[in-house]
Amino acid sequence: MAMAKALVAVMSFLIAVVVSMMIYGFYQKSLDPDYKMFRDNATPLRQSSPTVSTAPQLRLEDIALNLPASARITSTEASRDRLILLIARDGERTDLVVIVDLNSGQVVRRIATSP
Repeated sequence: MAMAKALVAVMSFLIAVVVSMMIYGFYQKSLDPDYKMFRDNATPLRQSSPTVSTAPQLRLEDIALNLPASARITSTEASRDRLILLIARDGERTDLVVIVDLNSGQVVRRIATSP
């Protein structure tokens, strides 16, 4: 009978320790989203994904827009895999919308807003 009481006391203590560790972990995680309780100091906080593409990044200079020298990009907006450019061909008034596929760098559509 004494053995059962001792076992209950030890199990109660272990449960209290585990619950305390969980509460401490939740508290630390609320302060720092990258917190890991059992992380080795040599382990980096964020590990790079093994599926990262090694393809060169697409630059705006690599896209052939065929615009006059006086043209100016007045606004840009990225949407998923598309880049939307608002262009002033005369350098002052926005009169062209160009939609570019960010994966291939190809111009998908050109929309003139004025004749």
